[in-house]
Amino acid sequence: MLKRLIAYQRLLLNSTPPINMISPSSLKASLYFVAICMMVFMNFFIFMGTELHLNTTLVIILPAVSLWMINRILYGDHRLFDTVPVSRKYTLLNVFLLSIVISVIGYLMFFIAFAVLLCALFGFIYLTSPQDITSTPPEVVLNIIDKTKGNLLILCLFIIIIFSGVAITFIKNKKVRYLSFAGFSITVYSLLYILKIILPISPTTGDVEFLESFSIMPQSNTILIFVAIGTIIISITSVFMGYKIYVGKPIPSFHKEN
Repeated sequence: MLKRLIAYQRLLLNSTPPINMISPSSLKASLYFVAICMMVFMNFFIFMGTELHLNTTLVIILPAVSLWMINRILYGDHRLFDTVPVSRKYTLLNVFLLSIVISVIGYLMFFIAFAVLLCALFGFIYLTSPQDITSTPPEVVLNIIDKTKGNLLILCLFIIIIFSGVAITFIKNKKVRYLSFAGFSITVYSLLYILKIILPISPTTGDVEFLESFSIMPQSNTILIFVAIGTIIISITSVFMGYKIYVGKPIPSFHKEN
């Protein structure tokens, strides 16, 4: 069972069409460029205080990359997964799973590369200026513990983006699908912006630090409970909607997009 699942995941990945760099549509290229710029700007605007935590930006960027790949797999011209006689339910579940796998692998690869770079930098400093290396102050450990609630909020956000995004990806109509992505993105960033407005100032930096400020917020427990409940409801609803769109109707295979 596990081997079959892994084999189908690989088949889905192999169904990703190559990127056409010869004659890309100017409109499509412009839309991608604007979307990337807006995502980077909003991530810095919302999550950056005196410091920018990588997991807050990656939790949006990596699912976005994952959904972009899923969209290309489902609507590309290299659909190898269609050649395997499996049920649409099995394909649906594997698409949801693949979106998580891509994001998690990307997250691990980024932090492994970051850790290697950090170790190399640490080794260089140790060899050249060992007197500059001091022991880690106890406040660092306390700060990590203080950000637990913020990290749980980020985890819920990750799950919401993945499940909602994959459900939207199953929408066959291209315009409706892209408008749904735009509306979903605007809604998520608007809610995050409203949350940032009401966050308290961090006592350690004197500025709003998203993770730490949320963790020390008096209403954080209540907000986290509602977000967790909403995450469960949204995830179940997303799977159900994906099922209704992709499995529920006897429609032919997805068509190739221009």
